[in-house]
Amino acid sequence: MPQAERLRRLLREGRELEAARLLQAEASAAGAERARLEYWAGLLLIHAGREVEGTLALERAGAALELLDLPQPALEGLFEELGLEFDDLTET
Repeated sequence: MPQAERLRRLLREGRELEAARLLQAEASAAGAERARLEYWAGLLLIHAGREVEGTLALERAGAALELLDLPQPALEGLFEELGLEFDDLTET
């Protein structure tokens, strides 16, 4: 993840909406990586109160993941990949 440090900082500061936007910008990757990033962005959007936008992102990414026969990633996986604790997000 090219901008992992910036993403970590945003999540530590409770700026989920900005983190979601960063993930969406990073989703210029192809295939499974793009779908995974967009799915995580959708989960963050929902957490930030942007339910409709987040749900649309989940639907797009979920369809791509299904076509690739891959599981839908959990938000905890993003935190694990970044070396953060998921509990940090739930407290903001």
